[in-house]
Amino acid sequence: MKLALVCGFAWEPKGTVRARAFPLAAELARRGHEVRIFTVPYDNPKYSGCEYTRSEVRIVNLKVSKGSISKLSLAPFRLVRQVCDWGPDVVHVFKPKGFAGAACELLLRKESVRVVLDCDDWEGWGGWNEVSHHSWIVKQWVDWQERTLVSRVPVLTVASHVLADRAHSLGKNHEQVFHVPNCASRELLDVGQELRRKDPNSWKRELGLPSQPAILYVGHFDPLDDLLFFCNGVASAASKARATVVIVGDGPELSKVKKFFSERTEVQTCFTGTLGFEDYLRMVAACDIATFPYPDNPVYRAKCSARIVDFMALSKPIITSSVGENPYYLIDGESGILVSPNDRSAYEGALELLLANEELRQTIGQQARQRAASLFVWDKQVENCLEAYRKALNSKTGAQRIAAKA
Repeated sequence: MKLALVCGFAWEPKGTVRARAFPLAAELARRGHEVRIFTVPYDNPKYSGCEYTRSEVRIVNLKVSKGSISKLSLAPFRLVRQVCDWGPDVVHVFKPKGFAGAACELLLRKESVRVVLDCDDWEGWGGWNEVSHHSWIVKQWVDWQERTLVSRVPVLTVASHVLADRAHSLGKNHEQVFHVPNCASRELLDVGQELRRKDPNSWKRELGLPSQPAILYVGHFDPLDDLLFFCNGVASAASKARATVVIVGDGPELSKVKKFFSERTEVQTCFTGTLGFEDYLRMVAACDIATFPYPDNPVYRAKCSARIVDFMALSKPIITSSVGENPYYLIDGESGILVSPNDRSAYEGALELLLANEELRQTIGQQARQRAASLFVWDKQVENCLEAYRKALNSKTGAQRIAAKA
């Protein structure tokens, strides 16, 4: 098959292309399919107009004019023209909003095009709209895009079970929705194996971290994250064990986290800001525990974290909340530790347990990697995508016919 994967943003800083679309595309290419990724790199103009091939996947970045709203508004039309000129059998659109959502709307109007839509987050009201800094009218548009496109596309892939349930509530039947969780690539597992050949203390010295155990938190620091739960829990456990808290990422709530730890001088912290992917993996390798507690809200119930796959691939023991897809990835006490989202005592206890027991950290980390390698790699999950594509090729829904005539 000729398969076009459409993304409304660049390879970075967002992670959807790197962590979801590209490894899926690479696995499809390995199976003999001709695959191209088309992006609108408005959020990182250094990719503007660039084309290159990586792992047999051609990546085509639309040329964008930085700061030109009038030209940028034409991006969905130009994107659709590029995709259609290539003549794919199936177009897989990633995210039902923004430029990708607008392109999906246009593609549905073309009777000859078969469209599959991918959802990896709850985007509209009840989800990320609640904390987004966009204007009310943009939020309304995002919510309309998500609801309309989910109900109209013939076939849908979703990253989580909650998103599948939401698709059913918007009118999709079970035969139209395919669960495709985030996975590790074989390359990531190989990198993880290579990084593990160095002792974490060697990585600590190389990265300038103290030799004591290190607790890693990676995030976007959004208001929904309930960061005080993390801060209070990790500060207590780290101070008792004399551990370092390594905090990677950026976002609107980061200043509150920095203020919290500045008032607790007994806790040693390291703030790195956002790291490039290779530096991020080295930091994961250097740390002894990875943690990211979730609050229990619709965003996180629907979320399928790519971080959890990274940590599993690098054999890190993970402490997180028993919310959303986390129990799907981790078996509590075997390949990770799951705690109730509001149970600070259990969270602190889990951190203290792992900080005090290096052998247990290694055992849980190894079992996490084994679980990822056996279940959560793209070559194990790609068949669901191929079945979605075959379903799209064999279907011509009333919604498409109506859209084509509109």
